[in-house]
Amino acid sequence: MINLIESSSFSFPKNENKTNQDSFLSPKEIGGGYLFAIADGVGSYQGADLASNTAISILNKTAEINNLNDIKLIFDDILSNIIHLSKDNSGLSNAATTLTFCYLNDQGLNIGHVGDCRIYLKDDKNKLYQVTKDHTLHQKLIDDGIFTRQQLKNRSGKNKLTTAISRSIDLNFDMFTINKNELPIIDGYLYIYLMSDGTHSFWEKRPKFSINTMSNIIQYSSSLLNRIRRSTPTDDFTLVAMKFKII
Repeated sequence: MINLIESSSFSFPKNENKTNQDSFLSPKEIGGGYLFAIADGVGSYQGADLASNTAISILNKTAEINNLNDIKLIFDDILSNIIHLSKDNSGLSNAATTLTFCYLNDQGLNIGHVGDCRIYLKDDKNKLYQVTKDHTLHQKLIDDGIFTRQQLKNRSGKNKLTTAISRSIDLNFDMFTINKNELPIIDGYLYIYLMSDGTHSFWEKRPKFSINTMSNIIQYSSSLLNRIRRSTPTDDFTLVAMKFKII
């Protein structure tokens, strides 16, 4: 049995006078588990906000008809709807978005992922570790053994995507399951964090808070939001953070 104990979310544009191109789905109970997601519209194309909103909306509708086991169908359905955006407006023909979603049930954590949003889990040492891989140029160069992460630290291309959900970009998504016995369940609790790149870029600069803050989802969310706001956001920034009781 899974019970949601705490949840906290925020989502803001990098500038108050700009449209937020991020979208998210707070944890939604369905089929004995919980679905939650985050999407980041690709800002270099017109209609980025519509694309991310469409991804979250279609994911939510798909969940309602219990198709969560077919992740390929979910991505195909979202792609079809994003392509449809340009039917009445040719300016939206290149609209694109990333999407990262989870369905947590008694079997484990089922993940669908494309782009550079991230899923983190918290371990027994109060540290977050990333379970998704960024679909970026930098990550590809690292995977291909051309450069190390340290060598790319100050080079351009960090946020250049290699895939997304769009008519004009090849869709290459990841799908995998972390079985229940492999999840970091600490004293019966599981902590999960979804972040857009505008959020995890600030988290990774100093990936720690006090023990009390790390143990409280609300405090963690508030502290991370304050950290971002004290600096200068470089992108829209979104977080979905949750604490579950696993019985």
